[in-house]
Amino acid sequence: MRKRFVSGAVIGLIVLTMLLIGMSTSVVLASQMRFYVVSHGGPGDPFWGVVIKGMNDAAKRFGVKATYLGPEKFSIKKLVDMLDSAIAANPDGLAVTITNAVALDEPLRRAIKKGIPVVAINVPDTRPPEKRIPYLCYVGMDEYKGGVVAAQRMLQAVKIKRAIVAIHEPGHTGLELRAKGVKDVLSKKGIPVDKLDITTDPTKAVGIMSSYLTRHPDTNAIFTLGPIGTQPALKMLEEKKLVGKVKLSGWDLTPLMVKAIEKGELVFTIEQQQYLQGYLPIAFFYLYKKYGLIPHGTVLTGPAVVDKSNVKVVEKTVKAGYR
Repeated sequence: MRKRFVSGAVIGLIVLTMLLIGMSTSVVLASQMRFYVVSHGGPGDPFWGVVIKGMNDAAKRFGVKATYLGPEKFSIKKLVDMLDSAIAANPDGLAVTITNAVALDEPLRRAIKKGIPVVAINVPDTRPPEKRIPYLCYVGMDEYKGGVVAAQRMLQAVKIKRAIVAIHEPGHTGLELRAKGVKDVLSKKGIPVDKLDITTDPTKAVGIMSSYLTRHPDTNAIFTLGPIGTQPALKMLEEKKLVGKVKLSGWDLTPLMVKAIEKGELVFTIEQQQYLQGYLPIAFFYLYKKYGLIPHGTVLTGPAVVDKSNVKVVEKTVKAGYR
């Protein structure tokens, strides 16, 4: 029998061909991957616009498809409806804000049972471990700690006599935890603090906060829990000529809020790097589908304090849409 010898050059050509085939197959598989991000926040909210940018950038980077779903106005019912639609599409991954763990428990367990990988973003399931939805990991901020940090930072800026915590979406687990963090710190020091439902309507928010200050003129600190509350509060303080007299803190970042920090109208804001909350779940799902790799537990994106000392550092990335 004649022995057949294959030259090194031929072997190299065969290996290269196999690699190219593998790469081609990989690209095709990636293009078939479909991921959903389902949130309680609408695309019109500046905060969620940054999350969507992160999602889209990651989808482009990994060659996958990603879809964002969120109601125009805060509604747990609409959130559940959108979640059901996403589950029905049988995606390769599902990132969800656990805004109301009780309402989302059944649909998310159903999704997990179907084999859909689930990652919590922005708001985790805060119930005891034995009751929590068994998602793969959480990407976001420690909400309660964010409230604690906000209260502590404000106490450095002013001796608080009375404070408001302005909540724009009552019942939202994350916002309630932020408010609790603030109230726990201030209450321990004997400082009166009221939680106000300011709604998501900026005009109503201005009126509600203004009326409170009229009734309680000793109020000298306002904590807002998102741009939807911060920006109306800035307007209200300007209209009432209380800028500097009533100290204001924010949550997250917008170009308007950056300018307000620079001008001393906003003492500080709490940042949670929400771009990562859109980008990382898509990256994690891709790696999970390809290689079975996934972080376990919590991937914290905040809290961090942005004030006059470091606002210039983040200003450019705010304008570019990364914050």
